[in-house]
Amino acid sequence: MRDREGAGRRQEAEVGRSAMQVFYADGEKRSSAAVRAALRQLDAEVTPFGSAAECLKCLRTRPCQLLISNARRPGVEGLELLLGARRIRPSVPVVVLVDHGDIEAAVRIMKAGAADCLERPPESRLLVSAIDAALWETVRHDSLPKRPLSEVEQQVLDLMLQGCTTNEMALQLHRSRRTIEVHRSHIMWKLDADGIVDLVKKCARLGLLPDWACCGTGPDPAAGQNT
Repeated sequence: MRDREGAGRRQEAEVGRSAMQVFYADGEKRSSAAVRAALRQLDAEVTPFGSAAECLKCLRTRPCQLLISNARRPGVEGLELLLGARRIRPSVPVVVLVDHGDIEAAVRIMKAGAADCLERPPESRLLVSAIDAALWETVRHDSLPKRPLSEVEQQVLDLMLQGCTTNEMALQLHRSRRTIEVHRSHIMWKLDADGIVDLVKKCARLGLLPDWACCGTGPDPAAGQNT
């Protein structure tokens, strides 16, 4: 239903207008086919770029309605492109692709102001939906959690967003591994998250991302890291 509504909005908005201009920084080749297939559905005019610098240069002088970043290192190259685009053309929405389960990159990118963040290779349906939302501002503000997070669940969530493993969280919080797994399950249910990157997006929209997730900073060095 939402896809049909999105398609209808595109058709109405594009009557009498030129094709939608999309800049696509396609550094990570594994996802290029999926991205290009989704963009074909939108009848968009796509300009590919091999580097963030090249893309940002054109963004200063050419029209662009959407920027998709598929950088090899989304936490570095993708963030550089996102921040540069927001300085040059803050009105242009940016959708960033990250590696599966790359929670650190997802946190930084959403905190930096990306319109959306998807795991790669992205499903065509999800990518088209994300593009619709970015272009026509149909992203709904997520409602409050189904139930409030408990104090321990908030602690577990903070550690999840730092990329800590279940074992590391159990050690830091002095809980059993099984208890941490239960808390993680409750958090995912309460925030209605389908996966770790979706959890990051929900937290961004609810204002639950930690302060350390700002650009150019990182979590406390004493905090657990991925192994």
